[in-house]
Amino acid sequence: MPSTATSAFTGVAIEFETLAEQRPYLMKVARLELRDEHLAEDCVSDVLTQAFEHRAKFRGDSSLRTWLTSILKNRIIDLLRKQWREQPLDDAPSGDQEIDNLFDETGHYAEMPSHVRDPAELCQEDGFLVAVQTCVDKLPKRIGQVFVLREVFGTDTKDLCKDLGLTSSNVWVQLYRARMLLRTCLEKSGFGNARTG
Repeated sequence: MPSTATSAFTGVAIEFETLAEQRPYLMKVARLELRDEHLAEDCVSDVLTQAFEHRAKFRGDSSLRTWLTSILKNRIIDLLRKQWREQPLDDAPSGDQEIDNLFDETGHYAEMPSHVRDPAELCQEDGFLVAVQTCVDKLPKRIGQVFVLREVFGTDTKDLCKDLGLTSSNVWVQLYRARMLLRTCLEKSGFGNARTG
């Protein structure tokens, strides 16, 4: 039996090898969100198998990578929904103490955050994107998952609430915590101070 199928709309034959070429990218995305190498590996394998079985549905309206990432995003949301239902919330949300230390008893910054330079300028700086990835990896698991779904995948807040069973205020609190922790982490990495060229 041949290993290709022709898309009804584009006439492009999609071979399994073509799908498998996207594996490293999909693994990077899955690791970022799931924070578990084995779970990411299983998830990506499922996505590639599902994509191959349904390859005739690929119409070519988007790139193959976009189509696969969309399948991956849905699979990840299913996994997170299941995990969040089965695992109780931590007694004390991880990261709260670190956030509390940023403020004094009056609710003002204990130490003012440094000036943030232009994000486009920061992205050109050696090591910045690596520092961002490292800082995202250090976020508490659930806060990191919500942050990545919202800011990396671009998931709408309403969809996050529906998909993960969260209230909108809970989503915004988790996003706020993520941003505060990321800012602190990036400052410690030397990317928050007001250096000039």
